[in-house]
Amino acid sequence: MDEDSHATAPHGAGDKILRMLVGLAATVVVVGGMRAAAPLLTQVLVIAFATIVLSPAYYALRRLKMPSWLAIATIILGVTGICLWALVYVLPPALLDFSKKLPAYHSEMVGAARDLEKWLRSGDIPVPSGYLTGLVSVDSSALAQLGKSSLALAGALLKNGVVVLVVVGFMLAELPRLPTAVRHGKWASPERIALMRRFAEDVRRYMVIKTAISAATGILVYGSLRIIGVDSPVLLGVLAFCLNYVPAIGSVMAAIPGILLALGSGSVGVAGATAIMYLTVNQILGNIVEPRVMGAGFGVSPVVVLLSAVFWSWVLGPVGMLLAVPLTMAVRGTLLSMQQSDGASPVSDNR
Repeated sequence: MDEDSHATAPHGAGDKILRMLVGLAATVVVVGGMRAAAPLLTQVLVIAFATIVLSPAYYALRRLKMPSWLAIATIILGVTGICLWALVYVLPPALLDFSKKLPAYHSEMVGAARDLEKWLRSGDIPVPSGYLTGLVSVDSSALAQLGKSSLALAGALLKNGVVVLVVVGFMLAELPRLPTAVRHGKWASPERIALMRRFAEDVRRYMVIKTAISAATGILVYGSLRIIGVDSPVLLGVLAFCLNYVPAIGSVMAAIPGILLALGSGSVGVAGATAIMYLTVNQILGNIVEPRVMGAGFGVSPVVVLLSAVFWSWVLGPVGMLLAVPLTMAVRGTLLSMQQSDGASPVSDNR
């Protein structure tokens, strides 16, 4: 018995190491494939998450005895109307006003950097001449290219948005038949179906809460900037709304343009008040309200959130950064499903 146990122990350890190496190799291959197929995969992920988020509205309209085609048309027209309102009536005037004042902002920032250099030298702090002004100096051609790139990005988003909404409509039409198709699949066990349902509910809850918190952040930033007297409050409010979806670092990314714009259009005091405003809004909503509303059910620590944002942005680009938390939750659900299936295999063998 002892000789048999000593003989099988190295063999079992070797199998475990082999499985780990095979799993690591498979992970590398999958990640490499995801990076190669990132343009297509990002659209698929956006469609999937949009379908999950909009599905409660579809079922609510169906409970009101509305036909399926009318419920889908109502949802698509509602989302399209909101997007068109933002793209036609909100963003263009803000972008036009910002582009007209951009040369003045640039000259003001260069002057502020020059004054800061003089103040630092008066305090015996060695600063190379022209160092700070060089950091904020931007060529006019670069500013023009930035405007063209922004317009091209808006056009691409509008075109892809139409495709996404059409496919989401077809996905919503298939929702009533999806549970039956899943239950009849050979791979579908009760545990896996429960995990899929829990994952869909968690993603839906996360996206709804994140959207509400982001909207509140954008509104508060917009109102506060108007009170402080910073230019382009609409544009900065929309930027705060969008970047708040980025976990951990999104609020910092949204605050930097606002503070720089306040420094260019106002004074150091205005920039300081703007920085305090961003810090207060992000602390209240991001660190107090959001954790209390979401609760501990998601089980994703701040360190994991930050690392997942870096990883998914490297794999999928900006969309991966926006969907870092739901994607991490999907990976966690997949690993839990694999663990449950492995744990259930001995039971099935005994039967």
